[in-house]
Amino acid sequence: MERNKSYPFFTYSGLLNSEHYDKIGSAVWLFLWFISSTTKERRKDGVNWGIVLGHKPLKAKEMADVFGVSEKTVRRWLDQLEKNGYIMVRRAPYGVMISVRHSKKFIPRTDKQDHSDAVERTKMPQRTDNNVLSDKDNTMIHTAADKAVDAIANHFTELRSAQEGRTVYPSSRDYQAIARIVGRGVPVLQTIKWLDQCFDAFEKRRTSAAETIKAFSYCAKFIDDRFSAQQVKKSFMPLKERNMPNDQTNARTNPCRTEKRKTSITGEQIGRIRRKPL
Repeated sequence: MERNKSYPFFTYSGLLNSEHYDKIGSAVWLFLWFISSTTKERRKDGVNWGIVLGHKPLKAKEMADVFGVSEKTVRRWLDQLEKNGYIMVRRAPYGVMISVRHSKKFIPRTDKQDHSDAVERTKMPQRTDNNVLSDKDNTMIHTAADKAVDAIANHFTELRSAQEGRTVYPSSRDYQAIARIVGRGVPVLQTIKWLDQCFDAFEKRRTSAAETIKAFSYCAKFIDDRFSAQQVKKSFMPLKERNMPNDQTNARTNPCRTEKRKTSITGEQIGRIRRKPL
């Protein structure tokens, strides 16, 4: 678990009232940790569910180590949060998978923004054509992105585990870095290929078995550099094609082109042509 790294995350001030205090109590620390560790969201039956660490199975000891408390305390916190409907807990053979109910981590909106959006909606004509994405379309887009993140995260897990000699799951920061790569539009298969190359290059440089890749951000830079170079290369391709000789457009200026000259009916004479005597 990451304990020394600190970063901001989004939550709502509505949590800070007596009702939630009575229901959550000291379990608020674990609840906030779940929010900060949410790596993606899924909407089901009108509810946004925050997926904690990509549904990596979490052990009580792992969560207890974060706060320096006993496993018994963590289990009590989990029961309290689940009982009051703040989280959904799915038991797995090697831990529990956590989902946060009504997750809003990735949709920070202010009242001003909501009001502005409402005003804009009243100004814009209502359209029902095929160019407007439906809720089903949006769900499909999010699902595709989720699948891409999961595929890359799973491959990263395999590479890290092989390198460490033990099973190592991605952290919340790893999932965020992976989501950024997916958001840039890097294809999944290309990302996995560059991920393999990154680990291969690291293996050739490292001097001891203790040296390992600790975070996806290390590989993200490797992937970013290659994707940027690929995009630059593609951007110059149309210009190169425009500069290439074309048989139709550059026929007059092409010195290598030989044309059969037609015989002029005037015999190459210029000006007024006199009538020949009979």
